[in-house]
Amino acid sequence: RTSSPPSNNNNKNDDDVGGYDISIPFGTYHQQYRLSTSPNSFDGPLLAVGVVDLLPTCLSSVYAFYDPRLSTHLELGKYTALREIEWVRRAMQLRVDLHYYYLGYYIHSCQKMIYKAEYKPSELLCPVNLKWVDFEVAKRVLEERSPVRHCAPLWDESLEEEDTGADVDCDVAVAQTWTCEKPKKKRVGFDNDIDDVAIDIGAGAYVSVGHLNEEGRTLIDPIVHEFVREVGIDMCDNLVIKLA
Repeated sequence: RTSSPPSNNNNKNDDDVGGYDISIPFGTYHQQYRLSTSPNSFDGPLLAVGVVDLLPTCLSSVYAFYDPRLSTHLELGKYTALREIEWVRRAMQLRVDLHYYYLGYYIHSCQKMIYKAEYKPSELLCPVNLKWVDFEVAKRVLEERSPVRHCAPLWDESLEEEDTGADVDCDVAVAQTWTCEKPKKKRVGFDNDIDDVAIDIGAGAYVSVGHLNEEGRTLIDPIVHEFVREVGIDMCDNLVIKLA
């Protein structure tokens, strides 16, 4: 059961049951999840809390915390997210401007954020061009253009003719904001030979890229080129790339 602050609306909607309270005003809320001893009671132990911001166009999921002992089996984090999505679905019938469930920042290489991609359909906001891009399109762009750091604009003119998911036809659209630094300008000399870039191959051994065989170059060159693109060719003279 979900607990939300009481509504200021005297004409409660039929969906204001089961803890959904879709008539509540804009603001920040703590949704409490408890085990109850009866359908009309709210006196059981606290299992989880979902912190949300209710805004005109979206419900923003700020944070969730829960009993780790129970979550091992019940996946309470996912449960709170599904309840929040259901809240948006119901509230859309009353709030004409409400369309989105916002999950916050997304970092593709962060394992703790991968779960956000499980809620579909969803979109990522490109931080460079401020365009909403379908998650599957954005994922492909990240993995193709920046396979190591996953840091690249999600939208540009070359993708303009593709389906970027600007119009999502679904009950609730899941919105996320992807974050990275703005891409640095490509410096003159970026295509210079990277043979002298040093690599830590473990056990205290260092080699330069130029000493690798053809198979090694095929594997390492894309990583080194991306590293050089991010830090600059001049900085590489004073750095060693450690391979994880």
